[in-house]
Amino acid sequence: MTDITKEEFWNELDPDKLNLSKKDLLDFCHRVLDEWNKEPIKNLQYVIAMRIMLAQIKLTPEPVLKMIWKKITLWFYDLSYANTLANTKDTMIKELRKIGKSKNN
Repeated sequence: MTDITKEEFWNELDPDKLNLSKKDLLDFCHRVLDEWNKEPIKNLQYVIAMRIMLAQIKLTPEPVLKMIWKKITLWFYDLSYANTLANTKDTMIKELRKIGKSKNN
């Protein structure tokens, strides 16, 4: 395995290199809908939101979807990291916060 920088890693997420297609996204949404439709009343708000998402995916050109997917991937990692650091009870997270602060100073 070759070592790459964080910037090089994120550049590898170039939308033209992503493997998911529009059909893959639609198939995923349909699988989720199939699951939620088992309890349609309980999941009504999710079913409605997913149906809107399906319509948006169908109307959006694939290159645009790939760029959006890249951004979602980047945001997911940023949000996961921020969420982890927000945990005030875990001692390991407290230590990571200290390390992060010392690198920024």
